[in-house]
Amino acid sequence: MQGVTEKTILKMGVVRITNLRAIFGLKSYELSNITSASLQAQEPNLFVPVFFAVVLGLCSFMVAISNFEELGYWLQIGLFTAIAAIIMFLISRRTKYSVQISNPVSKLVVLETYDGNYAESVVRAVNDAIAKGDYETWETKA
Repeated sequence: MQGVTEKTILKMGVVRITNLRAIFGLKSYELSNITSASLQAQEPNLFVPVFFAVVLGLCSFMVAISNFEELGYWLQIGLFTAIAAIIMFLISRRTKYSVQISNPVSKLVVLETYDGNYAESVVRAVNDAIAKGDYETWETKA
């Protein structure tokens, strides 16, 4: 077997990219088996529920104004609905990023994060390591 020195290209959090391997948490992948890395952005899909919660809150508020007998009850429902809508809207604004590695047979999501810069730097490091091709295939001599 040939001995190859392993050099670290990127080390951030649970990710470590070397000239031989890509390590994501407890899983390790040989760069010789990876053909590319890509970044997938998953935009949140909570617009419709947030929209209906806001409309429900506004309708409850309008009913509360027009029906003075149960004003407190409808105002309370409208207030709770509006608070829930605001919380859902704040949560829904976060974009989730996935790092996906490919080989000739399949694609595998190896990292998911809300930090776009982190995910982009991981993808760039993996692709740079693949492009440099410093890894060598481990072969036994006959």
